[in-house]
Amino acid sequence: MSARPARPPATYLDLTPAQVRIAQKVAEGKSTYAIASDLTITAGTINVQMKHCGQKLGVSGRAAVVHACYVTGQLKRPGKAAFPETLSDAETETWRMIATGATSKDYADRARISRDEALQRIRALRQRVRAHNDPHLVTLGWTYGVIDESLVEMISGTVLRALAPA
Repeated sequence: MSARPARPPATYLDLTPAQVRIAQKVAEGKSTYAIASDLTITAGTINVQMKHCGQKLGVSGRAAVVHACYVTGQLKRPGKAAFPETLSDAETETWRMIATGATSKDYADRARISRDEALQRIRALRQRVRAHNDPHLVTLGWTYGVIDESLVEMISGTVLRALAPA
């Protein structure tokens, strides 16, 4: 997946209980302000704690944090369900790129498409599966079996150490 050599599997720091609560709400697709309201903390605290989660896991971006939390067992993996329709190869690729922490530019460069096309694919996939945002899209990807613990090489170069499959 990467042109540069991947880093060896990271040694993770466990997320704090507060970080796990925040990451779980992010994985559910809640907005920063909804999470802040639910947990009676500030939006700034949510943002700082999500950044710290990314640093602990060696990834960048909320979608990548959610995926890394599922892979490493820091969040309980969602239950499985069948997606009622067939997914195209482009949709599957889009889903996996988002989970690895790819920006629209990263995705466009790797898929050899324009950035506008990458953004359009991301929006279309989100709309098709009714995801509230990219972290929620990752959770739905795990639910539908499009994403799993085999996806360990992140855009950041980090290679996640997967928990044994549940």
